[in-house]
Amino acid sequence: MIKTRYMKLTGLHAGHIYEVTAPASEMAGPMQWSLQSEADKDQKLVVGEDELSDKAHWQPLG
Repeated sequence: MIKTRYMKLTGLHAGHIYEVTAPASEMAGPMQWSLQSEADKDQKLVVGEDELSDKAHWQPLG
């Protein structure tokens, strides 16, 4: 999963491409991942596995 790239399709940062950089804390339950924007290295998101698999919000890139 690390180094996988996704394009955000909705919300404030729609169109931005993010790379999965590391697992985030799993204390609360389902797996979460840290994503870093390729365009703005200061922009980071923590995204749940279920959200990343939602093709309405995220498009996986090859």
